[in-house]
Amino acid sequence: MRVLHTLASLDPATGGPARSVPALVRALKQAGIDPVLWTARPSEGEWTQAIKEAGVPVHSGELAALGRFDLIHDHGLWLPNNHAVARLARVAKTPRIVSPRGMLEPWALNHRKWKKRLAWWLYQRADLHAAAALHATAESEAEHIKELGLRIPVYVIPNGVELPRAASESPEVESQRSENPRTALFLSRIHPKKGLRMLIEAWAAVRPAGWRMRVVGPDENGHRAELEQRVTQAGLTGCWEFCDALEGTAKDAAFRHADLFILPTHSENFGIAVAEALAAGVPVITTTGAPWEGLLETNSGWWVDPTPHDLAAALRDACTRDAATLQEMGGRGREWMRRDFSCEGVGTKMAESYQNILGERH
Repeated sequence: MRVLHTLASLDPATGGPARSVPALVRALKQAGIDPVLWTARPSEGEWTQAIKEAGVPVHSGELAALGRFDLIHDHGLWLPNNHAVARLARVAKTPRIVSPRGMLEPWALNHRKWKKRLAWWLYQRADLHAAAALHATAESEAEHIKELGLRIPVYVIPNGVELPRAASESPEVESQRSENPRTALFLSRIHPKKGLRMLIEAWAAVRPAGWRMRVVGPDENGHRAELEQRVTQAGLTGCWEFCDALEGTAKDAAFRHADLFILPTHSENFGIAVAEALAAGVPVITTTGAPWEGLLETNSGWWVDPTPHDLAAALRDACTRDAATLQEMGGRGREWMRRDFSCEGVGTKMAESYQNILGERH
């Protein structure tokens, strides 16, 4: 089965899809699918290299020149390339599955609301109705899709995550984790959606002794400067650190040296950084804006309302736990990722969804 995957950008600074889509196409290749990846903004980073090493062609030229496919899988919404893909599928009479990648979540719809409302009625609604199916990464995202009146099949398949070497497998890291200051890590885009303003307020209320907060990620539209000013005003400059985006081994090391991961987000359809932290054996604090209620079921973290008060309560609880307890929580999270979020399992489920879509059209 030849499947075209289309994505706006492979630049990791653009967010989770630049990581999750390459992981998906590699898993699909292993599952016996013949994927081809097209992107409007190519990047020569580690993700592109990993795709090519897996034998998946990567293109950025004219879509129509790529030939015919059994199915098209488009990732994202609203952009000209998404509309172009919908038009290509219609002209070629090729079934198309769409992964909104969080762009139909309530917070996302209200961000630049009027521009999106206009696009919705001009083309986006019709483009979605013309799709053979939609793909959601969590049940909550599927529910939000259905609330929009889109009466087409929705497949719920999470993003896959690879398990790196855990800190517990590195004795030198374990010894560093037990020393002060202990480290809480945020690793994602530095964007208002991610809730860092709330985290600053929560941290200022708790001021956990012997802890530091490390914020890692690409800055969007100068938001980092605003946050740095808030940190200074709150008197937290001695325990807060901002770093540019990390990839590859540097990113893996950041997870290994963290005692706690925090994503204080307002909205996520998945939140791949949460999965990556758990896969690295790090317990997590995140909010109900992300679909990670399993943190409570597995006792691998905290899942609280996106308010400074609730974040402060979770932070106070987490930072009073001893190192061994946090490591045990992280170990349970890692096993959860191994069991339910393996790339191999996700690739198999997605391949099955493709077979179902094509079967229904014949």
